[in-house]
Amino acid sequence: MKFCAACKLSEGDYLQVKEKLFAKETVASLYAKIKQFQDDETIL
Repeated sequence: MKFCAACKLSEGDYLQVKEKLFAKETVASLYAKIKQFQDDETIL
């Protein structure tokens, strides 16, 4: 839900936003970021 709210999916063109947000990302880089986020969340 945080992702949907952050991207304001009910407003504007999501595909354009997605292209800008993930232009330089790869599956591996996204996985690493998600893993880091999850690891950080478990500390709290």
